[in-house]
Order: sequence, then C-alpha cells, then structure tokens
Amino acid sequence: MSSTTIDVAVIGAGPAGLMAAETLAQGGARVTVFDAMPSAGRKFLMAGRGGLNLTHSEPLEAFLSRYRGAAPKL
Repeated sequence: MSSTTIDVAVIGAGPAGLMAAETLAQGGARVTVFDAMPSAGRKFLMAGRGGLNLTHSEPLEAFLSRYRGAAPKL
C-alpha cells in the first residue's frame, strides 16, 4: 500500500478553520489556510471586543460549572 499526501485548502483562518487545519495536518495532509484578513486568528486577537467574548464577570466557580467534567482541566 502506498502512502499519498493529500493537499487540502482550508478557507477561513478563524477558530473553526484553524482547528480543521490542525486536525488535517495531524492526519498527514499538507494544509494551506486562506483568509481574506491579513492575519490568522483575528477573532482570538479581538476576544472581548467582538462576537467572541471569552471573558465573564461572574465568579470562577459559576463559570467553570458550565464545563462539567472538563472544569478541573480549566
């Protein structure tokens, strides 16, 4: 059985596109990410100023309770 590398284009360098690119690359694909913006991950850079707000003004225990079994890792 021969091993063939697959070339994949991911359109969009937001959180979902970057996650898809990472997963594909870990699976052996050769990945190129394209985005209209000048830098990748702009939503992460803008966190708190736009639609992706990663901060909360609530007690830490209440925030972590939303993540159930994953809370200890956070």
